[in-house]
Amino acid sequence: MSLSKDQGVREVQEYLVKNTDKDQYNPYQDEGERRHLRKLYRDLTEKTLEMRRELIASDVKESNYKVIDKSNVLYDLVRNPQEAVLDSRLLVLQADMNTQKAKNLKIGTDMLINLDEFVSKIISSSREGVDHGEDDEYLDWEYLGKNAIHFGKRAVSMDFMLGPLAVEQKQVKRNKTSRLTKNKEDLVIPAQLKEGDLKQQENETSKNVNDIYKILSEVEPINYFRFVTNPESFSQTVENIFYVSFLARKAVVGINMETGQPVLSTRSPPNVENLNDIVNKKQIVMGIDMKDWKEIIDTYKITTSYIPTRETNQALGSSTSKWY
Repeated sequence: MSLSKDQGVREVQEYLVKNTDKDQYNPYQDEGERRHLRKLYRDLTEKTLEMRRELIASDVKESNYKVIDKSNVLYDLVRNPQEAVLDSRLLVLQADMNTQKAKNLKIGTDMLINLDEFVSKIISSSREGVDHGEDDEYLDWEYLGKNAIHFGKRAVSMDFMLGPLAVEQKQVKRNKTSRLTKNKEDLVIPAQLKEGDLKQQENETSKNVNDIYKILSEVEPINYFRFVTNPESFSQTVENIFYVSFLARKAVVGINMETGQPVLSTRSPPNVENLNDIVNKKQIVMGIDMKDWKEIIDTYKITTSYIPTRETNQALGSSTSKWY
């Protein structure tokens, strides 16, 4: 065993070696011996699985006992958890086989258990405890129970043949849910979008993109964040970023990072046929929330917006129509 150079760890190792029962646990067991033991366990398990159907159907008890005896011999050599796991698997397999074997018992037949003989032996055994005289009908259940209790592992409990003496039936309380009544005056019809409304929205988007391009051509070059940020409206800041992305997609604006800051400026529209050869495209995904928006305003000291604040459009369609 190699001891650690650390004094505290070495003392713990020496204590464990001194106080460990090598007959129960030995982490330093010979590896070759452990490997051979695992092979024997696997061979016995595989053989038991192959003979599973025969062992369950067989009426000879010795066939199952032989497997258990072999596993007990192997278990005497187990000193580590890995081999103990193999023993547990074999034990579970044996228990499963014996359970299936018990289910196959034909109670009441002459082949296995004769109920008449079983009852007669109970009667004769119960009368051996006390001399009851001429009362042959009397059965000494106390004497019979004391002898039978040794064959059971369950704790003794008090039961009544007719069930509990008093049963209190629980009454289930059901909560009545009041039905929600809606005020018809508060109900409104959702806005109905028409084809003309969608075209109007597309035209408005194109107009905003063109307006932003004109503004940029007048103030360029300019810091990207100073240009798109609206200190009065977070939502319009997001819209401005969206509109500028349209211009970048058409390759009519570009962002220069040579100074370490994103500088936005216009570009001449490239030839469509040679667009892939001339323009080096890069795509990024930028996220912004209220916290980022406020930090940008504080960092760049933004007080006014280069892009004028747009009027908020009213919801399309009427929202005052009621249900009828």
